[in-house]
Amino acid sequence: MKLNPRVLSSAAAIAITCVVSAAAFYYKSRNKEVNEVMVFCKLQFNAYNSFDKLVSFIEDAKYTVNVCMPGINNPVIQARLVSLLKTKKIKVQIIIDRSGYNESTEFFLKELIEAGAEIKCKPKEPVFTMQHKFCLVDDKILMTGTLNWGNDRSFDHWNYVYITSKQQLVDPVKREFYQLWEQARDVQSVFDIYCDSDAETFEIRSSEESETEVQDVSKDVNTLPIENKTSEKCNNFTIDNPSLEV
Repeated sequence: MKLNPRVLSSAAAIAITCVVSAAAFYYKSRNKEVNEVMVFCKLQFNAYNSFDKLVSFIEDAKYTVNVCMPGINNPVIQARLVSLLKTKKIKVQIIIDRSGYNESTEFFLKELIEAGAEIKCKPKEPVFTMQHKFCLVDDKILMTGTLNWGNDRSFDHWNYVYITSKQQLVDPVKREFYQLWEQARDVQSVFDIYCDSDAETFEIRSSEESETEVQDVSKDVNTLPIENKTSEKCNNFTIDNPSLEV
């Protein structure tokens, strides 16, 4: 059975029209207002995990990716950020908690810095006080929620991420980020890393704080009493006259 050339050309024209229409629809849909929630649950209950979708929003960045997290050492997200820095020359700015720079995260953060990322933390804030968890893509899309970018297991826990492009929601978070950015300091240029045995992390602490603590310790040592007055009457026991007063 021979097909009519006109039928073939018509079918080809219809197919091309469908492809163009689908591409146009996809383009328009990506430029529409974003307002959705992604739920992360135990992987065994969720075969279609939202992780790839989350990463796709980051990879769609054209200009900037601004992140505020307690810490970043998820290898997949870190690798995508490094790729953005190297291939698309995206500006990446990250604010972390002081405890976020430790033995387990040092390699990830240094690799990001070497690729061109700027990473800061607030020098005089106590550790574990940075609990923001958000990411701004091109200052137009906000991703926020309970999900921590700390490690792979975060994506196997019960979490959610709210993604929106509504400016009335994006703008306050954007202002907060840039305000924190002005207050924060570069992690490598102005901080000493020392081992905090209580927190079992390498905590970043400013040189001013370290000097103040040394002065305080010296002052305490100098004011210690020379004599131990508690031994005057507590033990009234002598070798010559072995007696114990009650």
